[in-house]
Amino acid sequence: MLKGMSDRKVFRAGILVLALCAALPAQERRGGAGFSWNNTIDFHGQGHGSSVLNDLGEQRLLGVSVSVDRGGRMVVTFRGEKGRPPLAFTGTLIASEGGRLKADVVSEDRRLHGPMYISVDDKRNVNSIRLEATDGRDRLRVNWDRK
Repeated sequence: MLKGMSDRKVFRAGILVLALCAALPAQERRGGAGFSWNNTIDFHGQGHGSSVLNDLGEQRLLGVSVSVDRGGRMVVTFRGEKGRPPLAFTGTLIASEGGRLKADVVSEDRRLHGPMYISVDDKRNVNSIRLEATDGRDRLRVNWDRK
């Protein structure tokens, strides 16, 4: 118990903190500002996959890096073919069971968002990633698998 506070006051203070966290702007909750690089767990993988925007041209994806900080904020970056810029997402880890992670992510331009499913192993390898992101009009699909 905190000095000078009853159990009831501590409980109310905890509820207030939760309410303030819920009131944070979406950017803060999705891993924008406040990401802590010195408290991260990093996963990596070499493989192949693709990203497709609106069923038009396909961008090939090769390597992937996933960083998750202790607060559950995450950054996912895919390396593309030579000359192509990386494809990056930020977000928040919302579920974890064994080697399966589920995150609510947003694209680097903050336009497309959706659930990302990530399979990892105990050696910090990424096995697969699936994402369906949208802004209500456009749709991005990402499928990536380890070699």
